Amino acid sequence: MPSLLELVGDVPEIHFAEGDVVIKEGAPSGDLFLLKNGEVEVTRDQLSIGRISKEGSAIGEMSALLGVPATATVVALTPCTFAVVRDAASVIAGSHEITLEIARNLARRLAWMTHTYVEQIYDDV
Repeated sequence: MPSLLELVGDVPEIHFAEGDVVIKEGAPSGDLFLLKNGEVEVTRDQLSIGRISKEGSAIGEMSALLGVPATATVVALTPCTFAVVRDAASVIAGSHEITLEIARNLARRLAWMTHTYVEQIYDDV
């Protein structure tokens, strides 16, 4: 099964230094960022949601899929390189393979968050 990086093909790269804001919560976007290297922190309403460092991880997919402003802020914790898919909604709509891979990534995140939330509930009991 090809990775998102393989599926999108040759797209521009963008580099961020440590501390740079990759995506700002509430800002319009429409671009899909695929992590090639580095680590980022994701926050929503100034609350840390998690960190992402896995190569090929998608960032900005929720905004692209839903057609809404960015739902979280993403900050580079280390120097980062991303492959950037411009007009991601069109690219996603044009490829069943890309759509399926993004759906798998979202399902993995949801499973992790559900597991983490349930563990926290049981820890509090």
